Amino acid sequence: MSTLFIRLPARATLDSAATVAMPDCRFALVADSGRIERQGVEQLSGLAETIAAAARVVLILAAADVNLLQLQVPPLSDAKLKMALPNLVEEQLLVDPFDCVIVVGRKRSGAAETANKLRLIAVVQRDWLELLVKTLLALGARNLQAWPAQLCLPLREPETAVAAITDHGGDIDVAVRISAEQGIGWSLSPASGQSVAQEVLDGIAAILPQQSIILYVPQSSLALFQDLEQGQGKTTVLADDWSHWITGAEELPRSGMDLMSGLTASAAGTEFSWRRWRWPLGLAAALLLVNIVSLNYDWLRMRHEAASLRAGMMQSYRAAFPKETVIVDPIAQAKQKIAAAQRDGGQLAADDFLALSAVFGAAWAGSPQSADSTAISSLEYRDHHLLVRLKNAADADAAEAQVKSALESSQLTLSKPATGVWQIGGRK
Repeated sequence: MSTLFIRLPARATLDSAATVAMPDCRFALVADSGRIERQGVEQLSGLAETIAAAARVVLILAAADVNLLQLQVPPLSDAKLKMALPNLVEEQLLVDPFDCVIVVGRKRSGAAETANKLRLIAVVQRDWLELLVKTLLALGARNLQAWPAQLCLPLREPETAVAAITDHGGDIDVAVRISAEQGIGWSLSPASGQSVAQEVLDGIAAILPQQSIILYVPQSSLALFQDLEQGQGKTTVLADDWSHWITGAEELPRSGMDLMSGLTASAAGTEFSWRRWRWPLGLAAALLLVNIVSLNYDWLRMRHEAASLRAGMMQSYRAAFPKETVIVDPIAQAKQKIAAAQRDGGQLAADDFLALSAVFGAAWAGSPQSADSTAISSLEYRDHHLLVRLKNAADADAAEAQVKSALESSQLTLSKPATGVWQIGGRK
C-alpha cells in the first residue's frame, strides 16, 4: 500500500479553470515504510496509473488558493456549525461564501481552549476543489485528502516561521507558515530569476519583519537565495525536498482540516455506489430466490404427502368404522374404539383394576415384606391408577426397588405421591 502526494500549482497560473488538462505538478509516491519510491514533475493525466494504484492520494493545494482564518465561533454542534459557517466568514471574504468550501478545525480541549477560543477555518473556492477531485476520481483515485500547503510545512521551533518556494515552470508559489494555525501564500510571475528571489525575500520580510524564518527554495536557486540573504541573520535558506512536506501532511489529520470534508458525498466521490455492488447483490438475490423456490417446493411436497397420509387414514378409519359420522382425529378415535372393543370382549386393559392388582400381587409376592400379611393397609383404584398404602413406611422404602423393577418388566410404573404410599399405573 502506498500514498501519492501531489503539490498543485495555484489556480491563478491556469489559463482556464474549466480545463481538465492540469499543468505540471510535483508528486511523490511514498511506501508505508516512509521510503519515497518515485518522485518528479508530471501532469495529472500522466499520473493515471500511479493514481489508480495508490491506496491514498493526498492533494497539497497551493497556499494562495486557501485562506486561513481564525474566528470565534458560537458553541454549536458540528452539524449546525457547518451550516452557520458561510454567515460567520462572510465579512472576511471578497467572494460569495456559498461558492466556497469552508472547513473548521477541531475544537481545542482543556487549557488550550481556555487560553485561545478562536477556531481555525480554511476557505477554498468550491469549483476549483471540485474540478480537482473530479479529475482525480476520473483517473481512478481512492481515499482522497486535500490539505493547505502552508499547513504542510512543519514547524521546527515554536518561534520560527517556515516558508517554501515552489517553481511551477516559471510561476512561483510562496507558502508561509507563521504559527501552528496561521499561514499565508501568494503567487508570482516575475520576468527574471533575480527579481524572483528579491521579491520573495522582500515579501516575507514585510510579513514577518522581526521573526526568524526557515526558507525552503528549489535546489537550482539555493545559491542565489543564500547570497541575497547573506548577512541578514534572520532567514535560514535550505534546499526544498519532499521530506518536510510529507512529514507536515502526515501530522495534519489530527487537526481536522481536510478540505475534502467540506464537500458533499457526491462531490467527494464517497457516496455509496450501487454500481460497485451490482454483481454481489445480483448473486445474493439469485441465491435467495433459489432458496425460496426450493423451500416452497419442499413445503408443497410435504403438504401433499401429509394430505395423502391423512386421506389414507380417513379411508381406513371409515372402512373399519363405517357408522362413525364425526371424524376429528382418526388415530385417537381408532384407539378408543379398539380399547372399547377389547373391554366389551372381556379383555382387560393394562390400567384396569384387576390387571394392576394381579401384576402388583405378583411383584409383591417376590419381596421379603410379603411374609407379613398385615404389611399392606389398603388398596384403592383411582383414575386408572392403583394406590397401595403400607402400614410401615420403612417397609415401603425397603421393598420399593424390587417391586418397581418387577413392575417395569410388565410396562407399569411406580411412584410415591406420599410417604408410605405407592401409585402404580401403566406407561403413557
